[in-house]
Amino acid sequence: MKTLENKVKEICNRLAPHGWKKLLLKHGLDITECDLKKELRKKLEKIDRTMKGFEDFSIEGDRGIEPGQPARSLLFHALASPNVNTGVDGSPLTVFPTLGELEIVENYVYGITPPSLSKLSSNGTEELAIVVFATEYRPAPETVHRKHADVCFSRTGVARVGTTEPLYEPEYRGFLPFVKENDFAFRVLPSRYSAYIAIRKKGCEAEFGPMTFPEILEKQSKIQGEEVKKDTDRSFWVPVHKLFSGGECLCDDQGNGIEIQLEFRAFHFNEKIRHIHSTLHDKEYVGDRKYDTGWNTEDIDKDPFTFMERIAHWSDNPDFGSNVLIPFPHNTLIEKGIYQKKPLTFKVPKSTRIKREKVKKEGLDITPFYSSLQFRVYKKVENEDPVKYDVMGRPLPEYVHVRHEILDNGKVNNLNNMKNKDLMDKIINGGYESLHYIDFTGDGWIEAVCLELENLITTNYPAYSMVAAPDFFPNCDQRELMEWYTQEVEDSIKNYIWDSDAVLPTTLADSRKPVNIKLKNDEGSEVFQKNDDTLTAIISMPYKEIPKGKEIHSPSTSRHSYLPDASSGEFAPGWDVSTDRHEDNTSFFAAYGLGSPFPEDAKLCAALSTYWPAVAPDAARTFAYDKDLRQYPTVAPLTDEEIGIIGDLPWDGVPGPKFDKAKQTVEYIHMSYADYVENALQNKFTLSLTGKIDTEEYKARLLAMAYAYKALGIRYYEEPDPKKGQLTLYEQKSLWKVLSFLVIEGSTKELNVAQAETDTILSGTIYRFEVFKPGEEVESDNFQKVTYKIQERVILFTDGRNILIKNEKSKWKAKNVTGL
Repeated sequence: MKTLENKVKEICNRLAPHGWKKLLLKHGLDITECDLKKELRKKLEKIDRTMKGFEDFSIEGDRGIEPGQPARSLLFHALASPNVNTGVDGSPLTVFPTLGELEIVENYVYGITPPSLSKLSSNGTEELAIVVFATEYRPAPETVHRKHADVCFSRTGVARVGTTEPLYEPEYRGFLPFVKENDFAFRVLPSRYSAYIAIRKKGCEAEFGPMTFPEILEKQSKIQGEEVKKDTDRSFWVPVHKLFSGGECLCDDQGNGIEIQLEFRAFHFNEKIRHIHSTLHDKEYVGDRKYDTGWNTEDIDKDPFTFMERIAHWSDNPDFGSNVLIPFPHNTLIEKGIYQKKPLTFKVPKSTRIKREKVKKEGLDITPFYSSLQFRVYKKVENEDPVKYDVMGRPLPEYVHVRHEILDNGKVNNLNNMKNKDLMDKIINGGYESLHYIDFTGDGWIEAVCLELENLITTNYPAYSMVAAPDFFPNCDQRELMEWYTQEVEDSIKNYIWDSDAVLPTTLADSRKPVNIKLKNDEGSEVFQKNDDTLTAIISMPYKEIPKGKEIHSPSTSRHSYLPDASSGEFAPGWDVSTDRHEDNTSFFAAYGLGSPFPEDAKLCAALSTYWPAVAPDAARTFAYDKDLRQYPTVAPLTDEEIGIIGDLPWDGVPGPKFDKAKQTVEYIHMSYADYVENALQNKFTLSLTGKIDTEEYKARLLAMAYAYKALGIRYYEEPDPKKGQLTLYEQKSLWKVLSFLVIEGSTKELNVAQAETDTILSGTIYRFEVFKPGEEVESDNFQKVTYKIQERVILFTDGRNILIKNEKSKWKAKNVTGL
């Protein structure tokens, strides 16, 4: 069997002729040296950190390989960093290492001088455990300490479903979701796991982290009246040495190699349909109410009520290495449920109330939310006067699609063809058989088995694995957005973006909850413990000294990230994961509370503004809402192309509103009739356009929309007084609808006139808004549509510094955003 050194030699020899030898020679490292081990271990005196891609190589790094320290190993950094993509002369490199080759080099970093277990337990008293982590090597701005490129670790990984095989882009050192020849296809997005020997430590920002935004968490907890436990009081499993198969990973106290074999096992479950039926049969939630869902306990423990096999599997592609988890691609993102060779249905339960009524009792509440059936469990809040009820976990999908009735003859009755009142009455009264749809999301665990170490390291902790819905903004990162929002956005504009600091869309990595404590292994034991609340955190390896240097602002990545800071956190009910509660009131993450199927959730997350800004598009301006229900203003506008007003690529398959200039009316599809389930079945979703939006563009749109609201005269009142006609920011913004939003390419006649009349020249990226206040509703022949008269219409241009604004009766006016 080849040694790691020989394998690394082969990799270096393959890459050397393609610019890599010259590139690394610039730093004093010759990757074609015969004695490669000696070359890699020598001290490098002329590392050039001014070269592209090497700006964020660790200041402490001064060797080709630093044992046990990937971030301080120049060879590993050069091969693994997505920012190292040009040769010594500045021309693009054309050949890159495979993911499997990066794994070999990483293993060599840990195996070049393998440690003993006694050395890893530095003081001889620290408990060692085998712990599985999802890992990524990231540029400095995306790391825990921001000082240099580094490996980031989390005990949670996030893969994403799709309709075709994954694509690894070596230049980006990562996976991308796009399919060039098909606008309506989604590549599955894998996650990557590794096993480490780890020690348990209390959180320590200087040593290993975690990465978090304490100022956000503290502010939210104060507003919500909760006490936050500090990370310095929480326990984290911290990696100290990577495990891999072979005899070069570990040695005994005499320096002899220990031969080990490492096996990864993956377990994933989609239990959403089973939880619908089991909850409706559970007296804990329904009390004395009786619900006949059509199926008994024996049935609901079978596929497709609950299933494992079609969710994800380990890659067998040697170019991907040994530990890449890949979701199974399916022809469509969802499918009709089939059981016993027949369409799987359930008897829709009668609603316990209509949406406009207040919750008046504990237990399972059933009510339509638009045309979705909403399930929530409420519990009485102690010591509240008047009596108040809060959501108590999500033991079943919060939103379920119930608009495809299966008749006695087996045919489908599409309830979308019913008028709104009849549709709502049908859903409220229930009693009909509705078709179940399945998606291929799920959650579970990744465990590492090493028989040779079982008697030496007796504790083994798996990783939490999520297989989530697609991310429609793969080039936009939620963590980057929240960093920018909290640290750079001026206080005077913050509330015009997100109205309340109490419900900021933080990332999953910022949450401190246990994960699905209902998951059990074959022995019936719980896989995750309810006191283990740091699985979604992101950490680094421990550093004895704080890394030197200032925070480095090197380019961020343009690839799929499978760590939880690129994933949505928790909120009613969520995009990637939901929450439930244990009987002792412990809240925990679980996937079974998400929509059934997930597009039913996706519609609500999108239609209700930016619930999850870096994964879910803001489709608020696409729909008309019931007048007596909450109205949702646009926060992060999509362009006319991205919602299908122009062209034929609306991201969700639902074309945007139609403006009739002659009649001065705008026609919308009613929220209840936008059926994302039908669109998913017909492969109408696309990320062809939204996928081009990067973090900088997203920030610019958030600010442009916020400045537009201020320019319209919307004002912030800390405590609005209704007697003085003062409305909340949310209410004021909801009075306006965005009719058109465009990125202006070059100059237009309208823009030239606006600039001439105001003597103000806009530069850089210029956005054009057309907004209006809806007037009376116009009767329509199409009950699925809602048409409004335009009461007032305003046009705005902005470049982020100045705004040019005009209504139909005025001339153009210029306003500087700082003076709004």
